[in-house]
Amino acid sequence: AFVAGPGRLLIGADYSQIELRVMAHLSGDPQLLEAFASGEDVHASTARRIFRVEGEVDPALRARAKIVNFGVMYGMGARSLAQQMGIPLEEARAFIDGYFQVYAGVRAYLDRVVSDARERGWVETLLGRRRYLPALRSSNGLERSNAERAAITTPIQGSAADLVKLAMLR
Repeated sequence: AFVAGPGRLLIGADYSQIELRVMAHLSGDPQLLEAFASGEDVHASTARRIFRVEGEVDPALRARAKIVNFGVMYGMGARSLAQQMGIPLEEARAFIDGYFQVYAGVRAYLDRVVSDARERGWVETLLGRRRYLPALRSSNGLERSNAERAAITTPIQGSAADLVKLAMLR
């Protein structure tokens, strides 16, 4: 248990979906930015857009959209998505394809960040911290694939961590 000293306060802060918000910012995807700007639940918004649902979103469908939102952001492929959701591979591919149809700006960002990282050999956070990824040029497919996922996740997760640290310091 924690007790605030005299004249002090304890506060709790929830950086709600900060990594998805960072991805929206980095990608500039208008649909994702609009979902956050409207204050709507981003996972429900994704479910509505991908599955073309009007009105309330079924909790199970929202949960699937949440897995896809985070899975795409972390470079998850159709095979991993199928395993995690317990669905056939073709259905997982359809979810990912649907996601990228709705959020085309995210697809363009992910492709661009990997391409730029391959060219430069590194990625960086919004505040300029760099992660060098020499394995992006590896002839070993597994090493290269892992480095590509790192190229995708580092700017997002690293920027989120930078922002949380700044907020705590301030």
